[in-house]
Amino acid sequence: MTWFALARDTLIVGTAGALLGVVSLAVRLDVPWLAPPPGPEPTACGVDESYATGAPSAPELPRIPVDDLGRRLDGVVIVDARSAAAFADSHIPGAISLPADDIDAIVASQSLPLPIDRDIVAYCDREGDIDARYVGLAIDAALGCGRVRVLDGGFTAWVAAKSPVEGIDRSG
Repeated sequence: MTWFALARDTLIVGTAGALLGVVSLAVRLDVPWLAPPPGPEPTACGVDESYATGAPSAPELPRIPVDDLGRRLDGVVIVDARSAAAFADSHIPGAISLPADDIDAIVASQSLPLPIDRDIVAYCDREGDIDARYVGLAIDAALGCGRVRVLDGGFTAWVAAKSPVEGIDRSG
């Protein structure tokens, strides 16, 4: 004789026999016991999986020097990761404003107004280009891999190289 019982999240299957006594098997329904063991987590495109310090390193985007960007201004999309006020004051010619403080909401609420067939260069004016890297990684995650770079030295290096600027304060 075989019987089944369902108790909360556990299925109990029992078999009674004259010689063997009662044998039962309990199976938890909320545990994926038939699933294969989890494999390694998929990595985001561009993530460096080196474990030099015992933990994964922060994702890095390729950098582009100021002089290289100056020669390629017409062939790339330039993203200003600084505040909207800083962008209005001065920015690299042709840049669009996607402030680091707003990028998560922008990505969550709409598609990014960026072409996917051109290289994208993000810049900011913070030490270590932290806002440009943050915005660049958000763009990279939203659009795919391999087209996003960070301006080495950011807007400060651009102005120091006496490169052209647009905006209210054109002096840099």
